[in-house]
Amino acid sequence: MTQRGGRVPHGRRFHVRRALRAGALGVASALFVAGCVSITTQPRALLMRDDGSVQVQTLSCPHAVERLLASPAGVAAHGLDPSAIRVVSWNIHKQADPGWQRDLRTFGNGTDLVLLQESVLDAPLREVIGDEGFRWVMASSFLASGIDIGVLTAARTPALANCTQRAVEPLLRIPKSAVISWFPLAGRHDTLAVVNVHAINFSLSLGAYRTQLRAIGDALAHHRGPIIVAGDLNTWTDARVDAVRDLARQLQLTEVPFLADRRSHFFGHELDHVYTRELATLASSVTRVTSSDHNPVAATLRVTD
Repeated sequence: MTQRGGRVPHGRRFHVRRALRAGALGVASALFVAGCVSITTQPRALLMRDDGSVQVQTLSCPHAVERLLASPAGVAAHGLDPSAIRVVSWNIHKQADPGWQRDLRTFGNGTDLVLLQESVLDAPLREVIGDEGFRWVMASSFLASGIDIGVLTAARTPALANCTQRAVEPLLRIPKSAVISWFPLAGRHDTLAVVNVHAINFSLSLGAYRTQLRAIGDALAHHRGPIIVAGDLNTWTDARVDAVRDLARQLQLTEVPFLADRRSHFFGHELDHVYTRELATLASSVTRVTSSDHNPVAATLRVTD
């Protein structure tokens, strides 16, 4: 959901909330009446196997953290280059707009981590990601006509562990998801934690939104090392911005700045963000596109110690 505009005056907030309620319920009704959307009882994760096939399973964050804490912390012979980690985050708008394949290939070229929100795990997307040599993991939010839609993290370096989280939109009742991955850093003991998140959008209060962010903070509470938190955070009110900043303070994150800031807006607020810990920003950019209703954000980062 993207729109240019200013901040919402106090007198209009009731009308905005009423419009959100009507719009969310209308979208939800249309989807469910059409019978095309299904939501699994357990959160559904999909991973690319070595042979290119897809493995479907549940990836619990507490179990992933336990495995990491129990593993010996040796120096990684192979991993992401700590002197230059290139990351792109993009809400790809369910691949509904012409030119997304071309743009995704361009953004993926020479990039270490591609974080997609609103991705549809269909054959064209898998082909583009596969041609670029990425391994990927997806947190499915729901299935539409039998195809998974959610957030997908693609990387040139296999992750040491992955987990997924799912949060149900209070109004729309269709979940939003997050993938958390831990990657080795070449020549180092520590690991890089990467969060790819599509935050709750349709809600009249902040309860569910804060709960989703709190789950991310809990999953990373014991992580010692650099962190990237990025994605479509749906920060279209001051209160949502404050909630994200609370998470940033908890995890000691700093927001990546964009000098030529062409990020997509709604009600005058930027929606897409990159936050980091123990990483210096060497470069950052936002590319204006017509292949989605969100402009992708990119950064090149260096581990600081």
